[in-house]
Amino acid sequence: MDLVLLLILFFIIGGGIITGLVMASEIKKHRPVRAATDAHKYIVPGKCKMSVSDDTFLRTRVQRIKIKSSQSSSGGR
Repeated sequence: MDLVLLLILFFIIGGGIITGLVMASEIKKHRPVRAATDAHKYIVPGKCKMSVSDDTFLRTRVQRIKIKSSQSSSGGR
């Protein structure tokens, strides 16, 4: 009875170790990737040819707000 219990324990621990190693290797393959903040990392040099440059608006409503300026403003610089 002790030998059977020892074998069962051995297989449970061995299976847990093997499962953990497989999971660790899979997680290592799928590391989180940080998105690039500029387009230069996505474009292959010499492959990007832009023929049209248009602005596509998602909404048709445009709101304009007048910026109040003080009279003591120096004019930019």
